[in-house]
Amino acid sequence: MFRSFSLRVSGQTWTADRPVIVGILNSTPDSFYAGSRVASADAAEAHAESLLASGAQWLDLGGCSTRPGAEIPSMEEEWRRVEPALDRIIQRFPNTPVSIDTFRGEIAFRALQQGASIINDVSGGSLDPSIWTVAAQTKAPYILTHYPAGQSPSTMHESALTKENVIADMQQYFQRHLHELRQQGVEQVLLDPGLGFGKTLEANYRVLRDLPALHDIGAPLYIGLSRKSMLWKHLDRSPDTVLSATSALHLYALERGAQILRVHDAHEAADVVKLWETLNA
Repeated sequence: MFRSFSLRVSGQTWTADRPVIVGILNSTPDSFYAGSRVASADAAEAHAESLLASGAQWLDLGGCSTRPGAEIPSMEEEWRRVEPALDRIIQRFPNTPVSIDTFRGEIAFRALQQGASIINDVSGGSLDPSIWTVAAQTKAPYILTHYPAGQSPSTMHESALTKENVIADMQQYFQRHLHELRQQGVEQVLLDPGLGFGKTLEANYRVLRDLPALHDIGAPLYIGLSRKSMLWKHLDRSPDTVLSATSALHLYALERGAQILRVHDAHEAADVVKLWETLNA
């Protein structure tokens, strides 16, 4: 059974009574999956339109790649990439929630001022603590990603946590950070297990298997596994060739309690959600 949840998004209550699909747009030249890259405002608008028509309920826009070996752009370069795409998307789809995928508080603040409504922080506040202040001051929902201690953008894909210790580490991390966030005034938090970040290949699959262990923490579960290396490395493939594997794990994640799926391929994800709902009717 789906665990419904509600968010206050841009002053309106946004309720999810079924799994939510988040469509990915990357205003970057180097994101690991070329199909998500949008190099102009026109491309962003067209891709956003396609994602929404295919079943996405909200959009996630980022201007800083987190693929292995990616160079981290300056703050102004990140904003230069994001701003035109965000402006066009907000104008074209004013009623669609848009999350800004960044670890920088200033980028999050600018994006929220321009019409974005959710903060998606891959670093859990560890790279720029001011992003928590922005979330508190703006009352924006905040996606808290599990980001193992001691990681940096250049090392986040190295294997820090094993399958034996990953769930205990994650439970402690989320409980501690949720308490700290709420002390700062951030009330709306979603939990992202951070698949692919600081975990061995086997640990990523253990996280999926043990997703129910995160239910009692009391926040919606946001899962990003679409076309990630945990799939294509394990299958000895490439990001372009693991759509079917992505769909298989999306169905498994829903069975284990995922409430939100961050995806590159909205049409296929919508099919998975429909089949999951049929199986659980």
